Amino acid sequence: MKKLFLPIAIVAMGIFASCSQKETVKNESNDSCKAAIDSVMATLDKTVETPEEAIARLKDGNARYVAETPVFPHHDHKRLAETAPHQAPFAAVVACSDSRVPVELIFDQGIGDIFVIRTAGNNVNNDAVMGSVDYAIEHLGVKTVVVLGHESCGGVTGAIGDVKADDESKIDELLSMIQADVKPYVGKADSLDAAIKLNAATQVKRINDRELVKKFVEAGKTQVVGAYYNVHDGSVVFE
Repeated sequence: MKKLFLPIAIVAMGIFASCSQKETVKNESNDSCKAAIDSVMATLDKTVETPEEAIARLKDGNARYVAETPVFPHHDHKRLAETAPHQAPFAAVVACSDSRVPVELIFDQGIGDIFVIRTAGNNVNNDAVMGSVDYAIEHLGVKTVVVLGHESCGGVTGAIGDVKADDESKIDELLSMIQADVKPYVGKADSLDAAIKLNAATQVKRINDRELVKKFVEAGKTQVVGAYYNVHDGSVVFE
């Protein structure tokens, strides 16, 4: 399949800009807008077959989100009915649990589109999280795994600041795991962004180093990449 997803965001931006003038647009124009939006939605319903197409779909969705022109695909009961028997997400995203990082929203995706794995600091250094990644790749057939770091990450902030928690808390264990992955920046609070990006890159390497993952990557079936989300403007930059 050819790469069909790259222009979707640009098309959607133009569609919604022209459709936003509620009082001045005639019925004929409204019909035209609906047809154009339906066309975009039909494209989003196409099966993603390659890692490149998966990344392009995520980038397009984020562009729509940033431009405030989302199409909110796959949010209805029709989609519920389609996905109830089984799921076939095109991507997995290992994201932080931070409430400011709503994965499906920032990529303008819906039910059944993304297999989301969330943990504070988007760290994969334990069996439960890595097992979830393996499941997404081996059993769900995702075309990409994105490790999504984000601006102002509390987990990384605590790790490089050497924060200490209550003795009965498990927070210290979490921060110790993250701290081990960002050693060059421990004690350097002014290097937070660099530490966040290193943390994400370390998780990408950790996933890619697994023999199971190598098999799927080398076969061209999936791709593991890092990305960085800006909590101020909503943009995602892929590494």
